[in-house]
Amino acid sequence: DFRKHLRRAQKQNRRGCGMNRLETYFVRHPQKKISLDVKTRKKMWSERRVFIHFEWDKSGNRRADSRSKKPGDYKGSAKRAVSALCRLASEGGYVCGHYDEHEKWMMGKVLPKSRIELREGKWPESDRPKYHNGICVLKTLRLRKVRFVSPEDYQVLQPAQPRQGTIMRWPSIGDAVEAIVEGRKLRSSLGALSPNHQEVMCAEFMRLKEARKVGLPQLACVLRDVGRTMKDLDIVGVAQDGKRLFAQVTYGSFDSKDVKEKLNILFKFSGFNAHRILFCKCVKSFSEQGTIIFPIEEIYTRFRKTEIGKDWFKYIFPKNN
Repeated sequence: DFRKHLRRAQKQNRRGCGMNRLETYFVRHPQKKISLDVKTRKKMWSERRVFIHFEWDKSGNRRADSRSKKPGDYKGSAKRAVSALCRLASEGGYVCGHYDEHEKWMMGKVLPKSRIELREGKWPESDRPKYHNGICVLKTLRLRKVRFVSPEDYQVLQPAQPRQGTIMRWPSIGDAVEAIVEGRKLRSSLGALSPNHQEVMCAEFMRLKEARKVGLPQLACVLRDVGRTMKDLDIVGVAQDGKRLFAQVTYGSFDSKDVKEKLNILFKFSGFNAHRILFCKCVKSFSEQGTIIFPIEEIYTRFRKTEIGKDWFKYIFPKNN
């Protein structure tokens, strides 16, 4: 059968290209938003499990939690969460589980073709719906090769964590969770830095005298948190010459549509007597309508060679304990 041979060849080709590499997931277990007794939460932690609790399916039954594992039986955020859990169970993946009551994060591996197991707990009386049987039904997966990690020991983790959602794929973390679980040293690279860390890296480099040597203004101070400044800017500060400094930082290519849009945003600040800088992937630095376009790869390479940069990267990419 030609189609069967073709599918087999495509599958082997994906393997050869590394496309079957396990993805990374982030699972959040908030105490306030999950109606579950403390004893069961402790049991899930001790059994090294991640779980989701979406009690209502499309049947409309409010007397008991749904026991269905089929995404199609749910809607909205519940459908997305159950679908993600099913995909994780089927394909396997590396997982970071965050329990509110624990300082450390639980990291581990879900093997491909794992089985989603239902576990029962109790609804707290204060949350229990009227006429409900009081049994809380969790959909769980057990982690293997578990490690408990303090995010303070791996600075690359904290700013990269997803802001919302119960369970979701976590592509922005790269292979950091995989390296931690497998006991390997984190791979140091520009692409392994979270967007927030790339922004901090560019700001810290501009504080150094080396910035002036490559044609950049030297940053005297920031006026707002780096990466959390304004909707349209990543770095807002004052340069050593007293002028204001506005910068955008991206890992995207200068020729891409998204980066062009960022550049157009910077042009809006042309009315200020200020420095405007766009850090992105490009061959070399140049100027466009008074805005400096600078290779982010060059910032990475040069910052790593400075004494401050060496210390910075030592804490961003530590050796695993």
